[in-house]
Amino acid sequence: MSFVAKIIGAASSRRSEGDTSRVASNDLLDGALDTLSNVIRVMGDESFPLDKDIDPTVFPDMCKEFSCHVENGAAVPSFDITQADDGRRQWAHVRRFFADRRRAENSFVTERLHDYRGVVEDLIKGLRVVGERDQVTESDVIESLNEIQDAVSTGVLPEIKQALSQTVEKVNETFAEQKRQYENQLAELNDRMSNLRQDLVAAREEMKRDALTDTYNRGAFDMAIGQSLNMHFLLNQPVTLILIDLDNFKNINDTYGHAAGDEVLRSIGESLERSFIRKNDIVARYGGDEFAVILNDTNAGDATQVVERFLKRVEDVRVPYAPEETRVTCSAGYAEIHEGDTVESLIQRADRGLYKAKHAGRNQAAFEPYSESDQA
Repeated sequence: MSFVAKIIGAASSRRSEGDTSRVASNDLLDGALDTLSNVIRVMGDESFPLDKDIDPTVFPDMCKEFSCHVENGAAVPSFDITQADDGRRQWAHVRRFFADRRRAENSFVTERLHDYRGVVEDLIKGLRVVGERDQVTESDVIESLNEIQDAVSTGVLPEIKQALSQTVEKVNETFAEQKRQYENQLAELNDRMSNLRQDLVAAREEMKRDALTDTYNRGAFDMAIGQSLNMHFLLNQPVTLILIDLDNFKNINDTYGHAAGDEVLRSIGESLERSFIRKNDIVARYGGDEFAVILNDTNAGDATQVVERFLKRVEDVRVPYAPEETRVTCSAGYAEIHEGDTVESLIQRADRGLYKAKHAGRNQAAFEPYSESDQA
């Protein structure tokens, strides 16, 4: 719209420069009005019904009315706009009509994408529950059958023993076949989910960012860590979570002021973005002076090098209003996802690693391995 306004303004300003200029100006003005009219008409012809929308057959007619209004100032009955005697257009109404529709379409598409992701997340979670339940059932049944077999082995009748042994063998074969079927189904689903995973990476741009550091905020992190856990279950790909905390950050705020502290946080955010540069790396402000990084498709061994590189980069961060020798350091704890993990257990393990790094003297990283206690 601003482009059209400039064209109209430029055409109007040259009307007094002579007949030749007036002809050229009128041609330019007519072309601009014709183009805008066609844009609005096409918007109606190519429209699609929105939630709580007017009758789909009515909106194209409204667009035609506004299109004619742009061309010659015709009336727009659907908006109670009458035709002016001097052909004056109601540009404010035109702008509002166009902008409101575009905002409604954008909202509609965004909500549908969110719904789509929600359905997929529900499907993944459901598959995970089914898989875990089948594992438990298989284990319990096999254990019971083994007990029967042990009991039969002490009996007197060889026929019974043979029959029950055959039953056990048959049941085990059934379970083996069931397992093969599940593996084939999951392999097929993995192929489909690989493409979906790329969509999720692209959709993360919709997540909200922290206003101060321009990293993702806590809400975005909570969404992303759940998705990473589900993708690990489906694709069996490694995921490493890193929790990072600024050392003695309170002293910076107390000594040099909160403005200096904010600048340090911004610098740490920039250092994180420069250190974890892959498209599927998620860098988020976890809270206060604490950050979190989700490294998809990355095991703990590979993450170690990247974490150390980040800690080295932090050494270049300067504190405003502080002496040149004042340095900023960070501590980090990280953990690799395990088959038995939940979101809570993975975060708790990374947090234990962070505590170890702090306790060992700060300005370092500590890995926290999985232990049986994490299953609780």
